[in-house]
Amino acid sequence: MTAGNAEGLRARKRRRTQDAIIDVALSLFEGKGYDAVSVEEIAAAADVSPRTFYRYFPAKEDVLLGGQDIGVATRNALFERRPGENDVDFVARAMLAGLTAGDPARQKRGYRLVQAVPALQARMFQLVWRGGQEHFVSALLADGPRTRDAELRAHVVTHAVTDAMRVAVTFWLESGQHGSLAQECEKALSFLREAFSETG
Repeated sequence: MTAGNAEGLRARKRRRTQDAIIDVALSLFEGKGYDAVSVEEIAAAADVSPRTFYRYFPAKEDVLLGGQDIGVATRNALFERRPGENDVDFVARAMLAGLTAGDPARQKRGYRLVQAVPALQARMFQLVWRGGQEHFVSALLADGPRTRDAELRAHVVTHAVTDAMRVAVTFWLESGQHGSLAQECEKALSFLREAFSETG
C-alpha cells in the first residue's frame, strides 16, 4: 500500500467515525432533547470513548453543527476568490459555504435542533467565524495594499455582510426552514445592497 493510499484510507475511516458520531448524536438529541444528552452517552452509543469524541468535536454542540466541516468549508472558500467577484459576494459565499457544509440530510436535522435550542445559534456563528472575523478581513486585503482606509473598508464590509447573513439565518430558522437557506441569505444581501445604493 502506498503512502497516498494509506492516507486516503485513514481519511475515509476518520470520516466514517465522524459521521457515525453525528448520526448517533442527532438521534439521541431528537429522542431525548439536546440538554438531556451527555457527551458520554453519545460516545457510548457510537461505540467510541469520550476521548475519541473530543478528538472529532471540541464540544457537544459542535457535533450538532457538523464539527470541523463548517470551519474548513469557510476557509476553503476564502482561498478561492472567483474572477470578477465583488467583496460582498465573496464574503457572503464563504460564510454560506460554512453554513451549508456537510451532508444535507444531517444538516437539516441539525438546523431543526438549532431552531429548538436558540442558544446554539451563537455557537453556529462562532464556528463559521472560527478565529474571528479576521479571516474574512485578511482575505479581502490579500490582493492589495494594507492601508488604514483599506482595513477600515474590509472591516465594514465583513461586519455588514456577516451580520446580514446572521439575521437571514435567524429568520430562516424561525420560519421553520421555509425555502432554502441560500435564498434567504441572498434576499438579505439584496436588501443590504439596496440600502447601500440609496442616495440622500
